[in-house]
Amino acid sequence: MYYLFFLYFAFSSLFVLALYRLFFHPLCGYPGPTLAALTDWYQAYYNIVKGGGLIVKYDQLHKLHGPVIRVGPNTLHFNDRQAYHDIYTYRSTLVKHSGLYDALGVHAPNSSIIFSDPEVAKQRRVISLEYTIQQKIDKLLDVLTNNYNSSSKTVSMAVAYRALTTDVITSYCFAESANVLDSPGLSHPILQGVKETIKKFWLQIHFPFFMTFALNAPQKLILWFLPEFEGYLMMKAGFERQINSLIKNPDTLLTDQEPLSKASLMDEAFILVAAGSDTVGNTCYVGTFYALKYPSIRQKLKEELEEAWVDKDRPMSYTALEKLPYLTAFIKEALRVSLGSCIPFLTVVAMSVKFLHTNPDVFPDPYTFNPDWWLAQDTSELLLDLAPFSKGPRICLAWCELYLIFGNILRRLDLKLHITEDTIGDFRADKCADYWVPLWEKEYQVFAQNL
Repeated sequence: MYYLFFLYFAFSSLFVLALYRLFFHPLCGYPGPTLAALTDWYQAYYNIVKGGGLIVKYDQLHKLHGPVIRVGPNTLHFNDRQAYHDIYTYRSTLVKHSGLYDALGVHAPNSSIIFSDPEVAKQRRVISLEYTIQQKIDKLLDVLTNNYNSSSKTVSMAVAYRALTTDVITSYCFAESANVLDSPGLSHPILQGVKETIKKFWLQIHFPFFMTFALNAPQKLILWFLPEFEGYLMMKAGFERQINSLIKNPDTLLTDQEPLSKASLMDEAFILVAAGSDTVGNTCYVGTFYALKYPSIRQKLKEELEEAWVDKDRPMSYTALEKLPYLTAFIKEALRVSLGSCIPFLTVVAMSVKFLHTNPDVFPDPYTFNPDWWLAQDTSELLLDLAPFSKGPRICLAWCELYLIFGNILRRLDLKLHITEDTIGDFRADKCADYWVPLWEKEYQVFAQNL
């Protein structure tokens, strides 16, 4: 009897909830799939079962329903330039959706990325370190020319660039590099584990309790169930060792603010390494491909760099490189096409940067790589549709990295594209899966020689 009553009560509650969400909810007037209005499992299906396919589905829905669609019981997604700037403005008083960011930060619950209140988040800042970046770039160039210098000895630039950016950001954060570039074949466990860990992103969002359990389980048990977490555990041990050293010697901390707790420092480390390695690595990966694919673009870059950088054996500074107009245009176009970090979709109001970067009203042929767009006399309209690092109250190390990496690679190396049937043909948004960061369906290989 009680069992039947419980079933009756459960089904009645679900029926009433469904009626409310479909006909009486404040968002019931917005267009979108009926199933999406009923449950957030609609997004989970495309994120998990369809392997990061939600962004493609959003594109289809916007074409069908217009610039504002309802994609969850309490979620709207926009495809409108002004909406993006309203939502992600630098001085926004909007509070982050805790459900998304708490799940996102399950690896790092004390990191500033999950701070919902903008007044708390703005207290954390970073600075740039050009010398360290140049050192790591020099190491990458040595690795490429010594180990990958013929069509029979090629390397994936996705791996090479992520090795570089991981070494940069770990040196930057802890004065102790992960030395991924020194690993044989660039096969460091951190890199090996990153892709598989990223693929579990949507599981982490929709089932955060699973990741919480996994991260609190004994290390041997974690590696038995999830061997790809070896790189994560190695990073954790390294960060803990370095942070313990800093805590024991507080005079080495260059700050006049209240010292952060060990937990906060650990969590900031994870977030900085993840964010600092992937966005820059992906942009360099995409930009280098187009420089190699289109000889006219490569020639313009070559001529500009040779004229400004006469002695390639002497480093050229970031401030000098950023004054080069065509290199700047090339970097901005690489940032646009590479999509940057994908903007979260589970906030109450959200917009993916993909729709901003492929706005046909601003970029008439949005899937064509064309640096010349950024050479116009007035690029203010274009810049409104460029947000590769999202928006927020922070100074980004990425610009310095991008200028130095592209400048050195294009001035000091002669890279050759090794074309096979598995070589990617174009970096279109519909050719990648969205796992917060883009995972492209194919890649490309290169070999290098000194100029």
